[in-house]
Formats: sequence, structure tokens, C-alpha cells
Amino acid sequence: MEVLVVGCQSGDEGKGKFTDLFCEHADVVVRFQGGPHTGHTVMVDGTPLRFVQLPAGINRGVRGVLGNGCVVEPGSLLEEMAEHGVDDPRQLLISSTAHVVLPYHRLQDEAMESWRGDVVASSAATGFADGSGQIGSTRKGVGPCREDKVARIGLRLIDLVDPDLTRARLRKLVPLKRSLLVDTFGMAPEVVDAELDADVLARRLHGFGRRLAPFLGDVAAELRAARAAGANIVHEGAQSVALDLEHGTYPYCSSGYSAAGGVTVGTGTPVNTPISVVGVAKAYMVQVGGGPLTAELTGEVADRLVERGLEVGTVTGRRRRVGWFDVPFVRNAVLLDGVSHLCLTNIDVLSGLDEVAVVVHYALDGRRTDRYPVALAEAARVEPVLQRLAGWPEFDREEVARVGYRALPPEAREFVRFVAAAVGAPPAAVGFGRERRHTAWLDHGAALCDGLRDENRRDTAAPVGR
Repeated sequence: MEVLVVGCQSGDEGKGKFTDLFCEHADVVVRFQGGPHTGHTVMVDGTPLRFVQLPAGINRGVRGVLGNGCVVEPGSLLEEMAEHGVDDPRQLLISSTAHVVLPYHRLQDEAMESWRGDVVASSAATGFADGSGQIGSTRKGVGPCREDKVARIGLRLIDLVDPDLTRARLRKLVPLKRSLLVDTFGMAPEVVDAELDADVLARRLHGFGRRLAPFLGDVAAELRAARAAGANIVHEGAQSVALDLEHGTYPYCSSGYSAAGGVTVGTGTPVNTPISVVGVAKAYMVQVGGGPLTAELTGEVADRLVERGLEVGTVTGRRRRVGWFDVPFVRNAVLLDGVSHLCLTNIDVLSGLDEVAVVVHYALDGRRTDRYPVALAEAARVEPVLQRLAGWPEFDREEVARVGYRALPPEAREFVRFVAAAVGAPPAAVGFGRERRHTAWLDHGAALCDGLRDENRRDTAAPVGR
């Protein structure tokens, strides 16, 4: 059985938590996209487990896989592997053809973001309507890395194993990047030269390549073998639909394919593979950096949601912007990804408010629309049309964890029913805290878990690499 966990908003929905939960009965967990700019935090008995390049769920003893759609910063990946005790190739498979994030990519990312403007462009800030202003890049070098991949001048992990190839390529690439950074972007030569000595960089990268070589392999072939063996496979969406390069809120998006279709290009999974798509959405909207947030909240309510929801980025440490739940935004993700199961998180964060609001459609120049405009000038003028719903009181999370969904306040259950019906996906689970146990499964989600929990299958299947 295969499950794909994908975010239905702009990231930070709680995908890592549900990846971890589904991995309880999985054999393989696959990350098909992402890099050193992505991050999930999973809370286990009060201890936060932080995953950046590794997929959440690997801590359960499930074999992790990084597909060719990922980009890898090898030094920090090795540190993360050591942190999580990943030292055996049976624990982790990395695509040989995953591209490498290099120091000049990070410098280029910083220079490009500064070139874009002085402020991060949001729906409420200068620079949004005409596409100027910073996009809110994490400045980890991922976008420039993928630029080089498309330009066919990038380095892959398998290339680092060959010291002569690595040195020859860098001797040609480093002068090109130095010229770009110094002559075009005006970066100080001493800053650039401190990091871009081709021979020194080649030796360091080859050292990383030798250490990672035992973990490299053909992801598509090994996943075929896992399917043939009857393994349970969980695909982890490292980012979300709105950040997809093709289908997201361009240019306020990532540089890869983070929608469900990214599984095919990022791992070589055939398009006719039966996969249950689990869409994860927060009970409100969040946004890091630039980009649209139609019903953005400010003031006391915003501060309350940020504080209670711990809305700070795992990788960036930046405060997230918050807004009311956006039905058209999430419904588009449900349709685009073929979501069959909806998991709604952070329902507890809204507790204690007299009322909550939901964006049911938009108004653009006095006309109703149910689709977010792709033209930036129109997107800047879009106004949310809200429906007010009754709020609900604070509740005992441990009681709900023990009793189940029916222990939630009736107003909270009505909120879940309303948004699930509005976006067109049956509710499968509700999250009301960071811990694993702070999850209430509905019948639809329980059936999916039962499919993964088939112990007879697990007794006969041979998990890949074991």
C-alpha cells in the first residue's frame, strides 16, 4: 500500500506529523522533493525531533529514501544523519542523481534576494502587485542549484565520488560564478574568494562524496522492488501545493515540484501507481515570507494564533504570517492533487475565540470569483468574503486523545464538517496538539490506517534494503 502526504496550503500544515504517524506501519518513507530549506518538527513524548533533509518517520526504523527530485547539501546532510543515528545504508537510500547545493549557490541566493528589493513582498506590502520585492527565500541556495540543474551545469552526488571530474568541473564553474557574484551583483571579492577556491572545494566535496557513496543508488529501481515485495510506502511532501513551481503562487513559490505529481518526476514512480493522497491543512492559513495571504490577520488575534500555534519556521526561525482558513485556496489543492483524505491540524489553536471565520470565496472588482487570480495585479486587489462560525471553548487535549473525535466541542466538530464539505474532501483526522497522541481519527482515516496495519502483509513482505 502507498500513501502520499501533501500540504494543501503554503507549507507548515503539519505534514511531518502525519508522515510520522503513517510510518508506524510503513517499510519505506520517501522524500521526492525538497532540500536544506525544508523542515519538519515531530514531537515525541515532549522531545522535538527536527528533520531538514531527512524524511520524517525515519526515526521509527523505517528505511528513508531521498529521490532524484531532492537537492542535497552534503555537509549538513551528514551532520543530520549523525544526529539521528543514520550510519548504515540499510537505513537510507539517496538517489545518485540528486543534485548538490554548493557554496556559490548560497551566495547567489543571497545576492538574488537582495537584487529583488529591500522588503519582502506580501499581499499587503509594496512590490506584490508588480512582482518586485523579495520573495522571502530561505537563502539556502536551492533555487540557484536547480537553475544549474536546468542549465545542465550542475553537479550530482554521484559526480562527487570522482575526484578528477569534481575538480575539473569546479575549475570551470567557480570562475563563472565568481564573475556573476562580483561583476553582476557587486558582492565583495574577498567574501566570494573565501568560499570559492576550486581545488579546496573539490577536495571537500570529494570527501563528502566518499562518505555518502555507500548510500547512493537507483531510487526508481529499488522502489519497484519494494512494491513487488508488498512493502508499505509513505511519500512525504517536503513542501506544499502553493509552493509548486508549476501550480503554486508564482513567483512566491519554491523551485521544485511539491504538488502530488512531483512523486513521479522526483522518484520515477509510474503514473498509474495506486496511491492514497492525504492532504494536510491547518485550521487557519500561514505564510512564511512573501506571497498571497488573502484574509491575513494582524493585531491581537494574529498574535494569539502565532503564540499558541508556535508559528515560527523550523529552518528559518521567522515568524509566520497568519490568516483565516481559505476554502477556495485549499479546494484548488484538493482538486489538483486528487486528495482522498483530509487531515486538519491545529484545531486547538482556535479554541477560546468567540467566533472564527472562513474565506468562502473572493471578490475581485465587485465580482465573485472562486479562483485565486494568477495575474499579480489582480491578486493584489482580491478581497476575501468571510463566513463567520461559532467559536468553541478550550478543551482537555488528553481527554480527546483518550476518548476520540466525539470528545471535541460540538462547535469544533461543526467547523471540521463545514470546511471538509466546502473543500470537497472527507475528513480523515483532526490534530489538536504537537504530540503523536494528539490526533483524533475519523472513520475515513481509521480505514486508511487499518490498510497500513495489515500485519499479515508485513510478516511476508521484505522491506527494501533489509
